[in-house]
Amino acid sequence: MIRTLIFGAIAGYVGKKLYDDGKLDQFRDDLVSRYNQAKADLSDQRAADTKISTPVSHTATPLVS
Repeated sequence: MIRTLIFGAIAGYVGKKLYDDGKLDQFRDDLVSRYNQAKADLSDQRAADTKISTPVSHTATPLVS
């Protein structure tokens, strides 16, 4: 548990240092662009799925015994 706390403190310090230096902006911009692209792709896929699927009419036929 102490190792986890120490590692977390070091990672937090390094992350804050990188953020303050402005080196994480490119990473953030990349994540935002990937998220927006995935959202657009999903929207396009849903639109295509609704165009392809057509309601199917099922009629019941009586069983002959």
